[in-house]
Amino acid sequence: MIALLSLSPLASSGNLLLDTFEVADEVSPAAKLTYGFIFAAFVLSARAGGAGRGLLVNVLIGMTSIALVVALLPEYWSRGFGVGLNGMRFDPLPTAICLFGGVASGIIFSLTEARCQTGSQERASHQSRGG
Repeated sequence: MIALLSLSPLASSGNLLLDTFEVADEVSPAAKLTYGFIFAAFVLSARAGGAGRGLLVNVLIGMTSIALVVALLPEYWSRGFGVGLNGMRFDPLPTAICLFGGVASGIIFSLTEARCQTGSQERASHQSRGG
């Protein structure tokens, strides 16, 4: 969405696929790693606290994690993301796009987790039958 709406300070090449890759590549590793760390910490905390594995829980974790990264990551570590995108910490359109990304990551995590659990259950069932 950042590339499509030309919100990145990077020059557009006219090729949306290439522009999307360049925008994603421009995002600092610190932003990506911080998001992953916060997301994982919240997932582990939710599971330990008995919150379950629901889609809504994971979407809320994704949105909260991305909001914390936008709010707390220093500008010098935010290249291409949040405040590092245009100098404003909570610019409405980029923030909405980031929150949408948090929703998407929660959904994708839920689908991946469900698929892993199904595969584990199938393997356990197959092993218990002596196969």
